[in-house]
Amino acid sequence: MKTFAFSLLRLLQFLACSASAQYEKDSIVAAIGSSVLLPGMDKGFSSLQWDFSKPGKILPILDYNEGHQETCNLYKNRVELNKSDGSLLLKDVREGDTGRYKVTVDLDPIRTRIVTLTVFDPLPTPTISSNYSLEHHTVMLNCVVQRGKAHSVQWTKGRLALPAHERHWMSEDNRTLFIWNARKSDSGYYTCTVVNPVGQNNTTYQLSIKSYGPNSRGQFALVPAIVVCLAMLLGVIACSERARNRPIHNNNGRMALQIL
Repeated sequence: MKTFAFSLLRLLQFLACSASAQYEKDSIVAAIGSSVLLPGMDKGFSSLQWDFSKPGKILPILDYNEGHQETCNLYKNRVELNKSDGSLLLKDVREGDTGRYKVTVDLDPIRTRIVTLTVFDPLPTPTISSNYSLEHHTVMLNCVVQRGKAHSVQWTKGRLALPAHERHWMSEDNRTLFIWNARKSDSGYYTCTVVNPVGQNNTTYQLSIKSYGPNSRGQFALVPAIVVCLAMLLGVIACSERARNRPIHNNNGRMALQIL
């Protein structure tokens, strides 16, 4: 019963705080595994409460009253209260720590501060893959992140931003770079940089555009001519064979086989 009443009191405080426009708001982002300092309300207080909330869940963190502190079991060894200003150090944050943290001083809803914490997974080094790298084809470079969510993806070539060109375009999320009608001049080092609120990472890929030969277009143009010449040669050989076996008449009118 006591626990229910305590939880009801916290809920009423939270709703009263939400209805008031006089509390302070802050937003903090943090990487998984780091420690975060949640700012307090002010100096000088006799009692103080910290709560955590997310949709459908309200959880007390600690209750401080005239020198006596009670900490929720889930937060023991993970939080440290600064008794001079009411700030709270949250250690080894996890994705589940994303939510709102509310501190209330002396049970006064107006003397309340809400801190929104969002925890992100640091981005690992991305990888770049390519479909192929043949001249006069569309080359695709794909930037892949194995873990975490990249909020933006940027491409550079040789440490410079890609020049605006009708043969270069990106997918909607910038993860794939398309090079249409690739040329030798498109060869070089391409860098993909992935970014999220807690950091960034990048990797570089060497693209080497290959051709079919020193003059690939000229060689392809010779193919039809070679086929025609082979057909003509085969025709000549066939005619010669027929001529070798053609029947002729001798002087006596008898059929004879011409032997060449």
